[in-house]
Amino acid sequence: MRDMTKTKKKFLNVVFNIKRNPEYKGNHELAGFNGIHTTFPLGTSEPEMIREFLAETVGKDINGKTWTKGEMIQVVSIERCFEDSSDR
Repeated sequence: MRDMTKTKKKFLNVVFNIKRNPEYKGNHELAGFNGIHTTFPLGTSEPEMIREFLAETVGKDINGKTWTKGEMIQVVSIERCFEDSSDR
């Protein structure tokens, strides 16, 4: 018989205020946003969140260059950060 109890997975729900990196001259839509939502494991510090977020790979352009978020955008501040949960 299947276990009908649900366990909650807890995590940090984060909204970053961002702006375009002035050195980025491309036209990726990410560079046009002013805020972005993501999640992190509980216990992640704010500097770790920012570092991990900016290190994520966005993709390759037409010339084969791989871009990271940090090359396209800058984190201005953390707008919201709160503990959240969901059913596993």
